[in-house]
Amino acid sequence: MKMDKKLTRCYYHVKEACFGDRTTLRDGFLTISKEELQAEIAPLLKAVKAVDFELVKPGESTRIIHLLDTLAAMIKIDGEGQQYSGYFGDPLMTGSGTTNILSGFSVMESAALPWNESSASSGLLYPRDAILDMQGPIAEMTPFSKTINLIVLYKLSDGSSSIEYDNEIRSIGIKVATYLAAVTCGLAADEEEKLSIDEVDPELPNVVLMWNSQNQGPYSNTYLYGHPIDNLVPTLIHPNEMMDGCIVSGNYVWPAFKVPTYLYVNSPILLELYKEHGKTINFRGIIFGRSHNPSNWHKIRCAQFAVKIAQYLETDGLIMAWEGGGNAAVDGMLTIQCAEQHGIKASTLTFEFGGADGTEGILLVDDVPEADAIISGGSIEKPYTIPDVERVVGGDVLRLNKESGGFFPPADKALLFEQTTHFYLSGNQSGASTLFAEQY
Repeated sequence: MKMDKKLTRCYYHVKEACFGDRTTLRDGFLTISKEELQAEIAPLLKAVKAVDFELVKPGESTRIIHLLDTLAAMIKIDGEGQQYSGYFGDPLMTGSGTTNILSGFSVMESAALPWNESSASSGLLYPRDAILDMQGPIAEMTPFSKTINLIVLYKLSDGSSSIEYDNEIRSIGIKVATYLAAVTCGLAADEEEKLSIDEVDPELPNVVLMWNSQNQGPYSNTYLYGHPIDNLVPTLIHPNEMMDGCIVSGNYVWPAFKVPTYLYVNSPILLELYKEHGKTINFRGIIFGRSHNPSNWHKIRCAQFAVKIAQYLETDGLIMAWEGGGNAAVDGMLTIQCAEQHGIKASTLTFEFGGADGTEGILLVDDVPEADAIISGGSIEKPYTIPDVERVVGGDVLRLNKESGGFFPPADKALLFEQTTHFYLSGNQSGASTLFAEQY
């Protein structure tokens, strides 16, 4: 099956960054004008009262809190569609032509979204505080301790709805990321990568990536070409579409499990499959669906849809990846089971529970006998003490334990956490963390 998409990615390595009068990129040194960014986003400000910016760099004694999404700064130079298609334009197909991207750099969003019972933050689906340390014991749980990060700090207007806050924060983040990437236009790239899966070796096995993303309402949505995926059945997308930003995250509920937009654009699993394409496998595409389906009937339906597409692609192997906790595990396991029952070998990468030493209780919420090729991303129930830090970006206090009335300790002080739920990407299943399980 010929999919006929060729994407050239031009990488511009950001080695250092600072604020200045004009936004420029020269010899790996990115200068960012706050005034230019403020002017660019000014027409968008309604539910957001004001925006400020801070830079955070690897090795600093710095903690970022109230973290929401993280985006790659990229811009489409030619080809169909645009970066993050569906925002600031029609949802045109993307994934071909040339895209410039700032590497070693990210755009992060930080806001203390309201905890009120009339919004999407009621019950379990409220935005938990997300914490990222640039050094220390939890730094290696996220790739962003090694990147230069521009933090977009949002000051919210009173009285807006969760949907208004959610949509505006996302639009501002995309606008900032695109504006910064535009400095690459006309410059020679540091590195260039051509991406295509058109050429297939009939002697090699066909492999697909099955990716389920969370979608349960405002603050816990995922967007495909600018639209939430709540009623989506699994659909086939080209890997280049994902790398051009056709999927945008709006999930702020569980920081540990969140897959930020940056890790759709730069998915470690996708990039590894591309690396092996034509060598050990034929990478045939991404089957993209929704996790957290509302009933077992819906979960079975989606598993069947996914495997139907995999069969149509004459797939030999399926890699299952999902975003989210226990509910999402059921979707993933049913898909693995259905694939194996139809002669398709399946494997997955997942976090575990397991208590303080990784062996206690139930390790996964759900499993099936066919799931016999599981890669562990480590336990989320290990205790960690975060240390004192010299600087905090995003606020002065942490916001924890809403269920019991709230706990608001100073953000710069050491604190013991019994599990890693609040640590940004600590249970992430995109393959970005260095956490793993070891048998001994």
